[in-house]
Amino acid sequence: MSNIWAVFLIAAYFTVPLAAMFSRRYVRDLDFDDKKSEHELLGEYAITFKDCAEKCRRDCRVLGYNERLKMCRLHRNLNLSTTSEEEGWKYFFHDFLATDCQDILDKGHYNSGVYDIYPYGISSIPVKVFCDMDTMGGGWTAIQKRINGSVTFDRNWTEYKNGFGSPEAEVWIGNDVIHQLTKEHTSSLYVSVTLQNGTTLYEMYDRFSVSDEAGKYQLFLAGPARGTLV
Repeated sequence: MSNIWAVFLIAAYFTVPLAAMFSRRYVRDLDFDDKKSEHELLGEYAITFKDCAEKCRRDCRVLGYNERLKMCRLHRNLNLSTTSEEEGWKYFFHDFLATDCQDILDKGHYNSGVYDIYPYGISSIPVKVFCDMDTMGGGWTAIQKRINGSVTFDRNWTEYKNGFGSPEAEVWIGNDVIHQLTKEHTSSLYVSVTLQNGTTLYEMYDRFSVSDEAGKYQLFLAGPARGTLV
């Protein structure tokens, strides 16, 4: 289940490094540079990078390569919590581009912050979003944040379609993106509101989706609503 998070007032946060696309076949993640792990290690070989990439098939999802040592390491999977420092290693995730924050969490990023996601696929321009990795297990993609009124939400149809603001502050990620995130996967909606006295209220819906522009971005909510907002 993909997690979608709509929040109106939230606390401060920090950012983390973003994943960078290496090629259509591999995604290099800079967070894993100069690290080493035995987690789900399939094998270690003294070969070229090209041969290393050729070996990363079947069960292999992650390859690590150390150019100085000419060493290749293949992993079934890998996350940051299992790594230790060792200079020279760079990692490439096979056929992986995160479509939402749940994907990023599943890949081992446990810190809330701003990340790139690719809801439209590998050939598309990435969308920067705020990922909440703390609320109810994490993996929530923030579709809206309103904090102090620094960004006006009095907008026209096109602006709501494409999105506006900044994930570092106040933002609406865009109706098209929300539709893309919810059209194929079962998604939940979590709404959080913090009052002036510091009290935080929330509401969660098990099933949430938004139709496309032809459907006028109709909102669908289903399942039992639970929380403290109503």
